[in-house]
Amino acid sequence: MITIFFLLVSASITVGIEFSHCFLTNNNDCKRIKCVDVTETTLQDQISTLLENTPPESPCYQLEVIHSNVSMLNRLNLNETDKYEEFRFTNVFMKQIQDNFFKNFKKLKRLYLGYNILIHVQLSNNLQELEELRLESNFLKHLKPSDLPNAPNLKILNVDNNMLLKNDLTCKFPNLEEFSISGNMIESTGICLRLNTNLKSINFKLNYIKTIEKNSFANLTKLETLLLSYNFLKVIEDGAFSTLTSLKNLDLHKNPLTTIDVNIFAGLTNLKQIHLTNNRLIVIEPNTFKDQSKATSLFLYANLLTIIKSGTFEGLQLLDMLDLDQLHIKEIEKNGFKGLVSMKYLNLANNKLSKIHFGAFQNIPNLSILQIANNEFDLYPDIFNGLKSLTSLILTGNKFPIIPTNAFNGLDRLPLLRLSNLEITEIEPSAFNGLVKLKSLLLYDNLLETIEEETFAGMPNLQTLDLRNNKIKVIRPYAFYELHKVEEFYIASNALTKIHENAFNGLKSLKSLNLTAQEINEIRPGAFNGLGAMEKLYLNQNEIEQLHQNSFDGTQKLLHLDLSNNKIGKLISKMFQNTNSLETLNLHFAGVENIEFEAFFGLNSLQNLTLTGNNITSLRKGCFYDLSSLTTLNLSNISVRVIEAGTFNGLDSLQKLNLEGNLITTLTSMVFTGLSNLKELKLNGLTAIEPNAFKTLPKIDFVFILKEAKLSIVENAFAGLDNVGSFWFTNTTIDVLHKNAFAGLRNVEDIHFYATTINTIKSGAFSNLGKMFYIFNNNYTHCTNWDTVFTGGYYNFCEMSIKVIESGAFSGIPKNGHITELNLNGNDLTTVFTNNFIGLEQLELLTISDNKIESIQSNAFASLKSLNKLNLSSNNIHEIGEDVFDGLNNLLNLDLGNNQLIRLNPNCFGSLKSLQYFNLENNYLTDVVSNIFGNIPLKVLSLGNNNISVVEDGSFANLKFLEILNVSYNSMYNFDISLLSSLTNIKYFYIHFNNLEEFDAKRLIETVPRLSLIDINDNYISCDDLPMILTIFKRHGLNYISREGNSYMGYYDGVSCVVNELAKIQVHPHYERLLKDTDDKILALIKQKQSQTTTETNYDKISKALEDKLDNLDIFSNNFNDKYSSIGPFQIVLIVMCIIICIVQLIGVYKKCKNTRRS
Repeated sequence: MITIFFLLVSASITVGIEFSHCFLTNNNDCKRIKCVDVTETTLQDQISTLLENTPPESPCYQLEVIHSNVSMLNRLNLNETDKYEEFRFTNVFMKQIQDNFFKNFKKLKRLYLGYNILIHVQLSNNLQELEELRLESNFLKHLKPSDLPNAPNLKILNVDNNMLLKNDLTCKFPNLEEFSISGNMIESTGICLRLNTNLKSINFKLNYIKTIEKNSFANLTKLETLLLSYNFLKVIEDGAFSTLTSLKNLDLHKNPLTTIDVNIFAGLTNLKQIHLTNNRLIVIEPNTFKDQSKATSLFLYANLLTIIKSGTFEGLQLLDMLDLDQLHIKEIEKNGFKGLVSMKYLNLANNKLSKIHFGAFQNIPNLSILQIANNEFDLYPDIFNGLKSLTSLILTGNKFPIIPTNAFNGLDRLPLLRLSNLEITEIEPSAFNGLVKLKSLLLYDNLLETIEEETFAGMPNLQTLDLRNNKIKVIRPYAFYELHKVEEFYIASNALTKIHENAFNGLKSLKSLNLTAQEINEIRPGAFNGLGAMEKLYLNQNEIEQLHQNSFDGTQKLLHLDLSNNKIGKLISKMFQNTNSLETLNLHFAGVENIEFEAFFGLNSLQNLTLTGNNITSLRKGCFYDLSSLTTLNLSNISVRVIEAGTFNGLDSLQKLNLEGNLITTLTSMVFTGLSNLKELKLNGLTAIEPNAFKTLPKIDFVFILKEAKLSIVENAFAGLDNVGSFWFTNTTIDVLHKNAFAGLRNVEDIHFYATTINTIKSGAFSNLGKMFYIFNNNYTHCTNWDTVFTGGYYNFCEMSIKVIESGAFSGIPKNGHITELNLNGNDLTTVFTNNFIGLEQLELLTISDNKIESIQSNAFASLKSLNKLNLSSNNIHEIGEDVFDGLNNLLNLDLGNNQLIRLNPNCFGSLKSLQYFNLENNYLTDVVSNIFGNIPLKVLSLGNNNISVVEDGSFANLKFLEILNVSYNSMYNFDISLLSSLTNIKYFYIHFNNLEEFDAKRLIETVPRLSLIDINDNYISCDDLPMILTIFKRHGLNYISREGNSYMGYYDGVSCVVNELAKIQVHPHYERLLKDTDDKILALIKQKQSQTTTETNYDKISKALEDKLDNLDIFSNNFNDKYSSIGPFQIVLIVMCIIICIVQLIGVYKKCKNTRRS
């Protein structure tokens, strides 16, 4: 309900409506008025507003104020005040209550004023029916009985966590049952408590009480709980608790008591819990607890007791838990726990026990847990005699150099014995006598060196034995002969050097034996005699150099054998012949250098074999003989160079083979004969794959990965991989993809190249691929078109360093689905050959951007009848031949931007009958000749950022569909508007960043009336002429591009122009850009010349273009001086010097370019 209310409040604030802060809820038979976010000034109004619409009369009301700031209660005019039973003003920052505020609330039963900042209260005497009063967590310091109401029915009074100095508050309340005054500053229990004969609970915690006087709690015969913890008690007078005959819980925790009188608890016959922890008690005299026959828990930890005397706990016959942790006990006398016949838990940990008398644990027959860790006593025979019910004995942290005979005699029911980390050096014979129910014996982390015969006698039901991390060098024969039920045996990290015959005899139920990390160098025949039930044997991390044919005799049920990290040089013939149940064999880093014929003879049940990390340079025929059930074989990192024919014969069940990390460079033909069911093959580092190397692997999994190879892929290299559907090249360098390189992969649907490069793709490289839908390059950052990445016919070879793609490279490629895209961006291609893309007749998008293409041969794209987009941008193309684009009848988009085109061949675009978007930006074009674009149905033509100074008549004559024309960033001094006369549909015209001084706006409007946007910024149009031009544009509804002004141009309505005064001292920024652009292109040409051969003719053409640019700059300089002859001498000299410096720099770079060409 509260959650719903806050949601409504939030909603009201959001929409700006008024919302009541008080509402009604039902609480049993009463109506509860609940107010939120009110103050002392708004509380009255909010309640009054609410009660105006109150439902029919309620028999009683309750008022609760939460999440508010009511610093003072001074008035509250409510009707029917005699029906209010509860006021709850908790945590509302209340500082003051007006005297007699509650005088009209005569029926009030519960008053909650806690968690405020009250310093003083004066409550009305009219509250005679009050039953509960809570004033906790305020700042009350001087609270007198007169400040509290005369409430004879008060049952609960709570003044916790204030600053009270005295306790005289309860005299008025004869029926008080619960009184809590914890967290104050009182020093005595007061004089009123003896009048509160109905008290059941008193809480004096966290005060400054030093003495409990004799009559402090007189007459409190009904008291059940008395809390006196965290005080400064030093004296409890004789008889202080004598009348508390109903007391059940007494808490004296955390006081400085040093002694308690033997009669302190006399008469407390109902006491169940006694807390004496964290005091300074030195001794507890016998018979102290003689009357506590009902007590179940006694807590004494963190005291200073030094001795447990005989009879100390007598009388506590129902006590089930005794905590003596962190005392200073040095000695336990005989019968020290006499009388504790019901005790189940005894904690003696962290003491200084040095002497436990014989019979100390007698008379506690039901003890089940004995915690005696971290002490200083010695074991002796029968020390635990009498503990017949013990199920847990904790001895950690002690020091027992010797475990004597019969040390644990009498512990008939003990199931677990933990003797770890006790510095044990010797176990006497029959030390474990009497442990007939013991199931687990933990002796790890000790100093044992020898296991003698009969060491473990007396434990017929033991199941787990742990001897790890000792210093065991010798195990005597028959040392374990009685341990017939042990199933798990851990003896790792010891110092054994040999396993002698019959060492483990007797362990006939053993399932697992762990001998890891020893110094074993030899396994002698008969070492495992008697271990007929063993299933797991761990011999890893040893020094084993020699294994005999009979080393594993007696292990006929062994399933798992770990011999990793040893020094076995040779696997001799038939060395595992008697372990025919073995399923897993681990020989990782086992020092194996040679595998003899039939080394694995008899292992016809083996399923997993690991030989990683060895030094087996060659795999011989027959080395895996008799492994007919093997499913997983790991041969990674074993230095193999040669795999003989027939190596894998007989491995008909093998499904996983790992050959990674070896020195195999060539996979020979039919090398995997015998692996007819292999599903997973891991290879890397190959330099050659012979044809039909995989011919015998028809069931290889759907995904096949070739990693870290450097090779050429020859015809039929992957023949036989009929089941592969996804082929991955990872971190691989492919020199040449030969014809039919993927032949035989009849079910491959996708090929992935991850961090892989290809030098040359030969004609027919992708022939006979079967079902391939896409080729995927995992260079996600630059090379992924997420719109088509998972569609059929998406081929991505982006950024793979490809230098040559021969004509017909894609011939024979499968035509599954609709081919949409071929991505060759970011490679090193220099030539596009005639009919380069035969086989991709359905291709719609071809992008070969960011390569090094210089030459495109005739009919290069002739087979791409369906192509609608061709991107050749960012290459080194100098010229386009007449028949380069033949066949591209459906091409819609052609991008030749950022190349090195100087002139356009008038006949090269004739076949582009559907072209609509043509980009020629960032080239070296100087002119546009008449009818250059023929009858192409262009909609967008971009000639920006060239060096065009001349546009001949009729250049755009037949472009009647053109909508966008961009000739910006060129070198035109004038532009004949009549050139646009045939562009009847033009809408956008960009001619900014040229050298225009005049512009005939009126003629433009007359010539192309449909034009909707023009950009004439950054020309030489005078600021005197510009307003008239823009006025004409506006008058005819022609929009123009406006920009922010800068420091070196004039502006009118956001369009740049030349101000005469400004022009006297500024060089036009266009020529700064032109100089920089020309310089960058020359340097690029020099770099290109250094890396490749360029024809003399092309270089002459480029040189001519650069000379034209220099001439234009010279003309500009002369015109500039003529036009602004009024400039002063100093300004003229400054401008001329700047221009001369720029021209000299360009000539120097030009000469460098010429010299580079000659060299």
